[in-house]
Parts: sequence; structure tokens; C-alpha cells
Amino acid sequence: MLGSPDTDLPRRLINTARELLAESPSAVSARERIEAISKMPVLGGTGVEGLDQAIGGLRFGASHEFAGEFGAGKTIMALQVAIASISQFGFRVVYIDTEKTIDQYLSSQLLRNMCSRFNVDYDQAINDYLLVFNPATVDDLEDFIKLRLTDLVINNNARVVIVDSITALYRAQFRGREKLAERQQRLHYVLDWLRRLTIRLGVLVVYTNQVMTSPTGGYIEVKMPVGGNVLAHTVNARWLMTRASKSKGEGGVMKALDVPGLAPGFEVKYSIGDDGLH
Repeated sequence: MLGSPDTDLPRRLINTARELLAESPSAVSARERIEAISKMPVLGGTGVEGLDQAIGGLRFGASHEFAGEFGAGKTIMALQVAIASISQFGFRVVYIDTEKTIDQYLSSQLLRNMCSRFNVDYDQAINDYLLVFNPATVDDLEDFIKLRLTDLVINNNARVVIVDSITALYRAQFRGREKLAERQQRLHYVLDWLRRLTIRLGVLVVYTNQVMTSPTGGYIEVKMPVGGNVLAHTVNARWLMTRASKSKGEGGVMKALDVPGLAPGFEVKYSIGDDGLH
């Protein structure tokens, strides 16, 4: 069974979204903006205690990035956001899987355990609440976001959008330095569409992202998210996940790269269990 979501919340948000779409953009006072932000839902129970304590949870009407190497737990974190959102609000989740990573989890014991942990019926979640789209190309991804996603948000109560990962298709299709400018322009295009959904419809957007090695001089190299300034200037909160070991139960840290209210480098420790991240 699901938790006890505010049953009027989806209706109020959808009505507000329709009003926003119908209205011409206008300036408001700072006080009105503060009040509008305060009314946005916050996913206050992600299941990662340190994250919830540090920032109060993931705010709707904003985008959040979790970058890291393979095995850091990015997809598990994204799935956990999905299940927690279903539990807390009863929202549908659109999961855009560009790397074919979610398939191994959909029928897994880990997802069943995660649903049990968040008091969500597994069969109900996969039948009614979790919508999965697997784009094969950049064109597939962009067409879906531009032509289909808004309808799912407005008419199908899909208030959470997850892109796992945001840069994979662009790195694969636009290879070489001569393609870099085009790649960044196309990436910016799709990020801007998703940014509009956060602003006009109050959607919670979560990106996972790959990392690359960035030399800093001497013998020091650091891992940084792919996407450059285009991604850095578009995402509202950015975390870098580093896992110490892939052993069961071994955890890692989420380091704040650019998170409102936190100093750069602020760390949240996490562990990975058979029911998700803690």
C-alpha cells in the first residue's frame, strides 16, 4: 500500500500549472516569490539520512544532479527518489533510461525491498506509477521530451522526471572535438526543455551523470561531471558520488559541488544495502 499522500496536492499543482501556462509571464514581488517557493512540495524522505538533514530533501520545481563513476549508486539513488515520491505524494514518475541500466532493477529483489521499505506496493508501482522510456538516439530523447513529456505531466500526474543518464547519448553520438560545440548546443536544448518544466509546472527533475578525469596540474587528477558549463549553469543542485568499494554494504560519500545553502565540498556519507541507499 502507498503511504498517506495529500490527495488534493496533485489537483492543486495541475490547476496551478494550467494557470501558469495560460498566463503571460510577469514580474512578482520577492515576497510573492518566497511564498510561491514555500508552497512547492519537498521530497523530505529520500532515505539517505545525511542528505535529508543537510538540505531538507529534494525540492520540486528544481533539478538535482547525481554524478559518479560506474558502481557509485547513481541509478539506485534515482530509483529511490522515484519510489519515495510515489510513497510520499502518489505521483507518477517518468524514468528516461538512456543507458539501459534500469532493466536489471525492475524485477530485482532490491526494488521489491525498496518498495517495502517505503511502504509502496511493488506491483502497483510497476503497473501504475513508474513509466519507463528507453531512447535509442538523441533524436528519440529530444522528441520525447519536447512532444510527449509535458502531456504526461499535465494529464497523467507525472510530477517527477528522472534522466539516467543525461549525457550518455550525447557523448556517444557527438564524438571528437570537432563535434563538441554541436553536442553542447543539443544538450543545452534538451536541458532547457526540462528547465521549463521545473519553472512552469513545478516538476522535480533528477539527472544522473557520468564523470571524466580532469587534470589539475602535477600528479593530481579529479573526477568531474561530464557536460561542462552547459550542465553546470542549468542544474539547480549538483552532487558528486564516490563509492569507496563495491563490497556489499560498503558506502561512499556525496560531495556537494554546487548545492544552494551548502559550502562546496560538503560531504554526506551513504551506504548501499539490499533495499537501497541509507
